[in-house]
Amino acid sequence: MTTIEKNKMMRDKLVNAPSVEDAKANLEREHTASNWYDYGKALSKAHRNQEAIDVYSQGLVEFPFSALLYFGRGCRYMSVSFEQAIADFTMAIRIEEDVNLYWYYRAVTYNTHGLYREAIADFRQAMKYAQPEDHYSMVDWIFTSYVDLGDMEGARRALDLVPDDLEVPDMDWDYKCRVRLYKGILKPEDMLNEDEIRKHVPDPKDDLLLDIVTLRFGMFVYYTYIGDTQKANEQLLAIVNKPYEGAFATTKARAYAEERGLI
Repeated sequence: MTTIEKNKMMRDKLVNAPSVEDAKANLEREHTASNWYDYGKALSKAHRNQEAIDVYSQGLVEFPFSALLYFGRGCRYMSVSFEQAIADFTMAIRIEEDVNLYWYYRAVTYNTHGLYREAIADFRQAMKYAQPEDHYSMVDWIFTSYVDLGDMEGARRALDLVPDDLEVPDMDWDYKCRVRLYKGILKPEDMLNEDEIRKHVPDPKDDLLLDIVTLRFGMFVYYTYIGDTQKANEQLLAIVNKPYEGAFATTKARAYAEERGLI
């Protein structure tokens, strides 16, 4: 399997999950690392996080060199144990280093725990194995990591890593909007057009709020980048007052709001 094919398969596995019942039936029919992963993914989608961790651990007993299962467990540990998440993502990378999502999620874990330089290095590694249309999310995280460091020149240079406009998968549409905002192509008042957002979300009832929270956090980063603290704080409050639980944007917005004494 080529690197391109491998990364496409991983994106599909990340986005799509069978029902818990179907995943369990598939695993009972055939024990494969892929079926163990799907079962864990289905459980996590059903908000049964500890059960998902247990399933990935059981799968690793049977398939101890499965990068996929280390990745799946690492994703579930992100909200539980920084050290265990980093350990699992690192194992996945050592077993199969050319999968961009392994680098990407380790980088996100570093970022959300304040290790911004480590995050930037990993996001750059992820870009080596990703297709150009997948780069917007990585450039966004690199940009925000530089802003977190207070290195606005580094943030500005990071924007040169991706073109102004490429067609992207719907799951990355909001990241593309954020990057275009940082570049000055989009205006803040154009970011929260709900009719436009609905064109890019599979489930308008649920994913609409996720995209709004994600876009708002990008606006917070933008206002921080240009030095408008008041408007940046307004975006933080808008997120924490109507959060999408489990989203990286919500987690980071809440931490910033607490740090700034807003909540």
